[in-house]
Amino acid sequence: MITSGYERIKQTALNYVAAMKVGAVPGRYKKERAETEPGLYGSYHAAQILDLFDALGRFSEADIDTWAQFFQEKQCDQGYFTNRPEEVTANEPRVLRQMDPVWHNTRGMIWALRVLNRRPLKPLAFMEPFMDPKVMYDYVKSYDWSNSWAAGNQICALGTAMLAVRDWFGESDVDRVMEQGMYPALEELLDESTGYWGTQFGADLYNGQFGTIHITPIYFAMGWPLRAIERNVDSTLACQLADGSFWPGGSDCPDFDGAYMMMNGAALTDYRREDLNAAARRYLAHALMHEDPAGCGFLLHRRDSQPQDWKPRPHFVWLDGEDHAREELRDDDPARTHIMLGSWFYPLSIALVAHMLGDTGYEGPYKLNPMSLHECNVGCPTTIGSEDA
Repeated sequence: MITSGYERIKQTALNYVAAMKVGAVPGRYKKERAETEPGLYGSYHAAQILDLFDALGRFSEADIDTWAQFFQEKQCDQGYFTNRPEEVTANEPRVLRQMDPVWHNTRGMIWALRVLNRRPLKPLAFMEPFMDPKVMYDYVKSYDWSNSWAAGNQICALGTAMLAVRDWFGESDVDRVMEQGMYPALEELLDESTGYWGTQFGADLYNGQFGTIHITPIYFAMGWPLRAIERNVDSTLACQLADGSFWPGGSDCPDFDGAYMMMNGAALTDYRREDLNAAARRYLAHALMHEDPAGCGFLLHRRDSQPQDWKPRPHFVWLDGEDHAREELRDDDPARTHIMLGSWFYPLSIALVAHMLGDTGYEGPYKLNPMSLHECNVGCPTTIGSEDA
């Protein structure tokens, strides 16, 4: 099913990708207008947006190779990815928690290569210690889960790399290590009273939700049962604000996270289905308030909001030698109106709630790559919203 709403959302997202293109080399994009040079995250999210609308087929194989090269050249000899040029050729390996500062780049570049159907040029040697289930268990438990958001991000990256080791390099023991090491650790960290990770250790409900959205895709990718789903639904509904958003003024990551939890909760249980459906309709109306009226991308904040309505969203930064993430507050500058991530997350979240409800006018053949874990849902579909989904 292709609806007029789908076509409009698609064109709005693709228009922003086109506007952020830098130069003539394929696959080079900036993430926002203020930048002058192409960057990893602009180029990575551009690939995700185009893939979501099955638009990568317009590029030749040679163009895709050139695009992938931008990510491949960020890989160190030990196999992880970094945006620090001086580290690409460094000989000092990172081991276990020393990976903290580079996990986010590594996860993003693996997802980008998954979407482009290309592989890294070097093996992921830094993953060798994680192939011991006891090491894996202790590693997951080593994080401070009172900041579920930061911890969950790191574990999502670890899960991403484990699946890459299995699929790209034929490591047949990955599933066993995940099931004997990661799974029991995560099960012990789940708060059954909220259905979220970390809330029993002091994370508030929002922080717990933003951590949980990074853990549940691993469960779906591995086929693990998700416990306390009714409490998860209660928590998700409690996090939604009156305007349908999941963050004051709206924000791409929290809003997507809420939509993700609603759609997957509705797929797993009939509990509070009417409440979930009503919440999903409120969310859709909210997400459309981020659509650029000029038809070029999605706004950082609701178009009817003012800076006094916003709450800066934390970004967690890991520094070498520190075992806790530092919090940086961003996205509160009125001069910053769009970033590439928003033109992936808002269409993706619209795809999820349209699939969940089935009658929104935004249904369409959205294409998902479950190994890009933010697109991995219960049942791991590769297409949602089409007649053959």
